Amino acid sequence: MLDDRASEFGRKVRAARIALARWVGDRADAPLADRPAIDSLAIDTKALDTELLHHPELAMLTRQEDLAAAEVRVAQANREPDWSVALMYQQRGSAYSNMVSLNVSVPLQWDQANRQDREVAAKLALLDQARAEREDRVRMHAAEVRQMIAEWENGRERQARYERELLPLAAQRTEATLAAYRGAKSSLMDVLQARRGEIDVRVAALQIEMETARLWAQLNFLYPERGAAFHGAPPHAKDSP
Repeated sequence: MLDDRASEFGRKVRAARIALARWVGDRADAPLADRPAIDSLAIDTKALDTELLHHPELAMLTRQEDLAAAEVRVAQANREPDWSVALMYQQRGSAYSNMVSLNVSVPLQWDQANRQDREVAAKLALLDQARAEREDRVRMHAAEVRQMIAEWENGRERQARYERELLPLAAQRTEATLAAYRGAKSSLMDVLQARRGEIDVRVAALQIEMETARLWAQLNFLYPERGAAFHGAPPHAKDSP
């Protein structure tokens, strides 16, 4: 059964490398670096709404909002008459005298309520839509990230509990059962069951560590540039529970 579980985990490792090769090519087969410290995050959890502005999707929505605001300004400028004055001096032939002309252009904005005002209102509605969509996405992503942070913190808490309490108790139970077996006070089956229980506890601890590390990676590389530069002592570290 242990060999079967090991084969299953081996399959997951190979599948993960295949998925990684999609993004990094042949470097997916490179040797792994040292295990990272998963008890610290590279993001500022206290300024999450500001941090999320660098998210690619939110950055795109911010650009769309800026574009809509620019279109509103253009539409508002079109509501004002664009007066223009042109002064020209013409030096003509000897048969004619030189001439100076002054041209004044005043556009007539007829039916402004149904033309210019309606255009401004339409652009303002598009701006409100773009702003509402961006704010909604910011709240959605902030909620997702906060949920991931809560799960990451819970994983660290559970991992510490396993290391502090459950793993030592499982090892002590195995040792006690083995001592009782040596004293002819328990059966070999009891020893095997205790040993299997200890292995199950160790596997459960590793699974919790794996899920916690997965959440750490997703949070740490939420912004690729910052995640790649994050090493050693991050700016926003938390004490281990």
